[in-house]
Amino acid sequence: MDKRNAGPPRRRKALLKCDIAPMNKAFLSNLLRRVGLIYGADLVRYGFVRYQNRQQNRAFRAANPAVALPPDYPLYETYQLNYRKYYEGGRDTAQWICDLLSPHLELRNAHLLDWGCGPGRVIRHLPEVLGHGCRYTGTDYNPEFVAWCRQHLARPDTAFLQNGIEPPLAAEAATFDAVYGISIFTHLSEQGHQLWFRELMRVTKPGGVLLFTTHGEAFLPVLTPAEQARFAAGRLVIRSYENEGHRMFGAFQPTAYLQQLFGQQTEVLQHVPGQRLGNTSSQDVWLLRKR
Repeated sequence: MDKRNAGPPRRRKALLKCDIAPMNKAFLSNLLRRVGLIYGADLVRYGFVRYQNRQQNRAFRAANPAVALPPDYPLYETYQLNYRKYYEGGRDTAQWICDLLSPHLELRNAHLLDWGCGPGRVIRHLPEVLGHGCRYTGTDYNPEFVAWCRQHLARPDTAFLQNGIEPPLAAEAATFDAVYGISIFTHLSEQGHQLWFRELMRVTKPGGVLLFTTHGEAFLPVLTPAEQARFAAGRLVIRSYENEGHRMFGAFQPTAYLQQLFGQQTEVLQHVPGQRLGNTSSQDVWLLRKR
């Protein structure tokens, strides 16, 4: 799915950062959408970011000619238009995921699902980082991302599936030992939360582990007073400047809402609240076990 997530900082177990704009920028985005200029403004921003990164991207491509890189716009849509951060940050995030899962799951010969794999930023590194005879499946609702991954990243141990904005996945029940979704629930409607959590539970084996990131209390400063009140009441907050799944469709999840969503069918193994660092917030991290 379309998502903008900075991933863990390099060389340490990191906090996942999300490029959610301050309230005044959110107001501007809403205004641009109402007057029909949101797409044009976004294309202007894309052009600026592409120009801003041109030299370092050329340098990375020259130094790493064997590295397959997605086209620029998918990078802009899902992460950052910086080749080095996409590649090296993806490797760091893959290691971070393994570090979180390994205390709770035997990762030898395991089958992992990357739910919302985008253009393969993380899953491409898992065979190198994890190994041990594991298998990997990436799934996404964007057909261009899936086609690119199938062409450039598919291996005997790595496959890619196409899904819709709603379930089901093209997978049998109890297929995966572990499922991770990095900044995916953050772009789903309330119905999407319900449908997808139920589906992920279906495809996860009993005893399997699920890893998600969400927008928690660290994002309160970017919410309006009305949204903050809704959040404080334990209700999901939706901010939709685009269609569900797009990076400009934002969902903010109070702990009480998620605990109700998870219900009695899971055990919460770990919850790491996000932090506010200057104008940037980090996402909450949730680690669950299917009972």
